[in-house]
Amino acid sequence: MKKIALGIILALTTSLVYAEPKGVTIKTSGFDGTKEITLKPYGTSSCLGGGSTCISVGALWKSNNPDYVALNLMSLNTFVNMTNLLINIDGEIIKAEKIPFGGEHKLTGTYQESTQRFVIPRDVFNKILTAKKVWFKIDTLSSSYIETNLIDNGKETLGLRGLKRFATQLN
Repeated sequence: MKKIALGIILALTTSLVYAEPKGVTIKTSGFDGTKEITLKPYGTSSCLGGGSTCISVGALWKSNNPDYVALNLMSLNTFVNMTNLLINIDGEIIKAEKIPFGGEHKLTGTYQESTQRFVIPRDVFNKILTAKKVWFKIDTLSSSYIETNLIDNGKETLGLRGLKRFATQLN
């Protein structure tokens, strides 16, 4: 009986040690061994006020391109054609690179969502994680823009917390 209990405890402990953080998925390609780490999108400040467009942020990193991180932006409640992403990190403005054909629009019942992927260097990503203030300005095809933040005045969003969990898995 003691051996069974010990075996169960060891199995649970081992699975907890190797568990992926919340929202993070890690896959390794059987084809070429590339490791891929993804973070499902989590809400930014635009999701808190009940506005018409909620922007969530997720991420993607691949071991065959380790110096870059892709940010996956998702708009909820409305279709948005995202054309540019400017990131203000403690006053330093950086333009992310849009991935052509890295976006889509989906309609599920009456629920609309759009996604677009933008790439930033890993050192810029690391700055986001330690910054006191991070704002996104997303230009849209309609000559308008959406602003949202990951952190401002000490208030972290779920999006920033997700990115921090994601970062713990990067090599």
